[in-house]
Parts: sequence; C-alpha cells; structure tokens
Amino acid sequence: MKVKGLLLLLFVLLMLIVAGFVGSQNSHLVPINYILAETEIRMSVLLAVTFSLGVLFSVLIFIGYILRLKWRISSLERKNKKLLTAH
Repeated sequence: MKVKGLLLLLFVLLMLIVAGFVGSQNSHLVPINYILAETEIRMSVLLAVTFSLGVLFSVLIFIGYILRLKWRISSLERKNKKLLTAH
C-alpha cells in the first residue's frame, strides 16, 4: 500500500508541475461567447476549467457504473442465497 500511495503522490506532483508549465505558457486572453454574454479569460484558466469539468464528468459516470455493478452483485448474491437455502 505504501508504494501505491507514493506513486499516486508522485503522479499528482508531476501533473501539478505540468499544469504550472502549461499555465505559464498560455497567459494570453481568449474571448468566450456564452448564449447571452461574452467575456475574455486567460487561456490557462480556460484549460484548467475544461480539464476539471472533464475529470468531474468522468468521475460521475464512473461512480454511476460502479454503483450499478454493486447493485447487480447484491442482487445476484440474494438470488444465490435464496437458491442455496431452498435446497
């Protein structure tokens, strides 16, 4: 477990370093057009927001998938228990 935690920490630190480098290289302003408004934000902020939203949506989809699998496992375990007690 300790090696896994250390590798995860190193991965997170590497991602933060890469994000800092990318952010420092993309400091120019870009226009963002909403349905009702328009604004200008730095490219680094735009990249961070879109990446974060992508990660958030991926995690939510993954959690839904895991919960569906756990529900199916518990359902099958109940059926299995019912079959074992019937004999």
